[in-house]
Amino acid sequence: MKKVLSTFRVVFFIILISSAVSSVLAETIQCTECGMMVDMNSKFTARIVTGNTTGYFCDIGDLFSYLKRTGATAAGAGVKDYMTGEWFPANKAFYVQDDKKFKTPMGWGIAAFKDKTSAAAAGAVLDFDSTAKTLK
Repeated sequence: MKKVLSTFRVVFFIILISSAVSSVLAETIQCTECGMMVDMNSKFTARIVTGNTTGYFCDIGDLFSYLKRTGATAAGAGVKDYMTGEWFPANKAFYVQDDKKFKTPMGWGIAAFKDKTSAAAAGAVLDFDSTAKTLK
């Protein structure tokens, strides 16, 4: 009985430590543009891969702000489809900006859609370049 109880304590301790490490790692992903913590489950999260480095953004608008501020290209940039949460290339997305409909972390109100029909059902559709020009 002591051996079972001891084994249980060890297993419990390992689970406790691993969940604490996972939660610390999840909480330390900061937005490359604004420094806010990134919710990786949000449909408004974006990312950019440059070489071996991946930068994450808490809001799609922050990705566009970063691209404009740094002059970086959209190559390697990704967004999540609003309907499915699936990652796909940012320059292939259809965007809808509506800050009343889409409550995004930084208030940009931009959602990305993989297909134009879904985007059109949500509002006025913009392509990547039009979205970049629209944002100040």
